[in-house]
Amino acid sequence: MNDGFKGSESSHFQKGLQYFRKNALDKAVEHWEKATEQETVNAEIFSVLGGAYKLLNEFDKSSLALKRALDLEPDNFKYIYNYGLILFEQKRYREALEKLNYALQLHPDNFELINDIAVMYFNLKNYPKAEEYLIRATELNPDYYFALVNLGYVYLYTERMDEAVKVMKRLDMANLHNIEVADFRQQLKTMQNNDDMSEIDPHLEMSEKTYEIEPIHLIKDFEFESVGDRIDLSIVVPIMNEEGNIQILYDKIQDVMKSLKQSFEIIFIDDGSRDKSLSIMKEIASKDSNVRVIQFRRNYGQTAAISAGFKYAHGAVIITMDGDLQNDPADIPRLLEKMSEGYDLVSGWRKDRKDKALTRKVPSKVANALINKLIAGTGIQLHDFGCTLKAYKRGIVKNINLYGEMHRFIPVFAAWIGVKVTEIPVKHHPRIHGYAKYNLSRVTRVIFDLLVVRFFSDYMTRPIQFFGKIAKKILFTGTGILIASGIVKAFLPFPFTWDTLLILFGILCVSSFQIVIMGLLGEMIIRHYFEGQKKDYYIVENIHSKDTGIN
Repeated sequence: MNDGFKGSESSHFQKGLQYFRKNALDKAVEHWEKATEQETVNAEIFSVLGGAYKLLNEFDKSSLALKRALDLEPDNFKYIYNYGLILFEQKRYREALEKLNYALQLHPDNFELINDIAVMYFNLKNYPKAEEYLIRATELNPDYYFALVNLGYVYLYTERMDEAVKVMKRLDMANLHNIEVADFRQQLKTMQNNDDMSEIDPHLEMSEKTYEIEPIHLIKDFEFESVGDRIDLSIVVPIMNEEGNIQILYDKIQDVMKSLKQSFEIIFIDDGSRDKSLSIMKEIASKDSNVRVIQFRRNYGQTAAISAGFKYAHGAVIITMDGDLQNDPADIPRLLEKMSEGYDLVSGWRKDRKDKALTRKVPSKVANALINKLIAGTGIQLHDFGCTLKAYKRGIVKNINLYGEMHRFIPVFAAWIGVKVTEIPVKHHPRIHGYAKYNLSRVTRVIFDLLVVRFFSDYMTRPIQFFGKIAKKILFTGTGILIASGIVKAFLPFPFTWDTLLILFGILCVSSFQIVIMGLLGEMIIRHYFEGQKKDYYIVENIHSKDTGIN
């Protein structure tokens, strides 16, 4: 891609790439704008600029840049498709439809494009055309569930219940467990029960991807194209007070990567270390251009650190591992080998775990058993959700938002949106340097986060079902205790009245229920705040790399 950029234009383009890799998108755009002012500019730079403006939610500038790319290469399928999707974002449906139909002439068998054209027709209220194109997409690829779900919504909206039920049966036969299918199932039930169109929320999904397929891009969007050299692997390592382990871990990773012969980067996340960890990582980064250090302003926890690693990673595959040397970098090739069999996420299983039984191993087994019970419907059952050593395809982690202690539940999120998850045994070494950051107090935090995960996966669109089940259990349990207390009081002289017993128990039930509701409402508000405004819940103080000019 870079071959077309010469002289000062190349300098501005490359400088923009450097800022882009540092997540300084505003500065990247400044340099890319300067690159477009050169006389020898080509279409690719305008396409890159259009993608950058899209990330900044500046759709007018994005569409203008993509139009200039099309002026230079009017028959480029990628530019036509992306320009059509930007027009869709601007609600210019007829113009978007014109562009996408032209793209379809170039690639008539692109089922994702056909799905997107159907969505355009739906928004123009041309339901017969939407149905026609969705049927065509499902015929080209019977496993493309986006088009199937969209077809089901068309049938719901046009009140053709029998056809909608047939679509749901096809989805059930495919054994799909993801958010789109779950939402459609709930909408179908609402329609069947109420026979009221006002209850239906027709939400047709654009395709997963436009011009480059990656797993689970569940967004109405085109992905900002791969500017610069997309690397093969990103290795993300959260660090907190691991001064005795960092250099050894870095050397081990280097040895493994030399044998793999793949392009890679190492991203250390300094999670508020108070020892010499940060200075050691900065020293390594100053000598190795493949290493970056993301420095947090304070300690935010492992989930925040992993989330930041996902955000700043550029690899097609992202590996996460602990910084305490208990995970073995020598297992990385085995994770990748398993992933090559067609899996999207490969999780490590510390089968022979070298930790204390009472404080680490026993609570972990209990938590894993509880998680497996609660997610039985996903078809995913793992031995070790807490193992940090995992391999993810890029498309998964770029579409999952993490909070609390939820990094361990990424396989659960992935299973709910229908990707392939598996597990392999990995080595586990006893800790030699430093001290463990985990204790039994984290068990309750994990359980509460699991409760949130369960709520958001199954009951987000129908919270009354969730609260209703809790209320029912409290009611039955309370009634049982009340009856048992009455029987005991009838035969034994307990010094309390019926009124006291009833009031105390009523307070207990109501208080417990209110606490649960307030907790979940708080989670919903926080998620809306961070996700709606695209905010991170951690603050990056600095980014350290060999390129000290743009720290």
